[in-house]
Amino acid sequence: MKILKRNRVLLLFAMAFCFLTFGCRSSNAPPPNPVMQAPSGQEQGAPPLPQAGTPKAQYLDFPDIPIPAEINLVPKDSYVFQAGAMKTGILTLRGRVDINSLITYFGMSMPYQGWKPKGQFRYKRSALIFEKPDKTCVIILYEDTIYTYVEIYVAPMAS
Repeated sequence: MKILKRNRVLLLFAMAFCFLTFGCRSSNAPPPNPVMQAPSGQEQGAPPLPQAGTPKAQYLDFPDIPIPAEINLVPKDSYVFQAGAMKTGILTLRGRVDINSLITYFGMSMPYQGWKPKGQFRYKRSALIFEKPDKTCVIILYEDTIYTYVEIYVAPMAS
């Protein structure tokens, strides 16, 4: 059953990647979601301004993807591959955190690391899609009985 779930997630990632790579752009697009907008007043890639009560981020295998300290890595469900300077993989994390606060966290913190928001899906399974010139990141969030799970997929962009 877990393999079937993993295959669905991989299919979703592949579809999102193809959509981002080959999708058409329309000038009649609705305005962007405020959660996915880049912070104003700062350059993309600049470190976030310290704010009172801001949770500390941890950085695991990808130094440009901040992860809230309240969620922890699930090593048996994580896979990272590195060849030279290219690093790709899946990080699976879990914690007892509100899913909406995680969506807001990633939506606000990823642009500070130079990630450009490209789209999102919400509700039963939420997905946030970001890209840089050389790679794509899809963050999938869902709730289980006890934990909230976060799966972070990082893949190189097709040239």
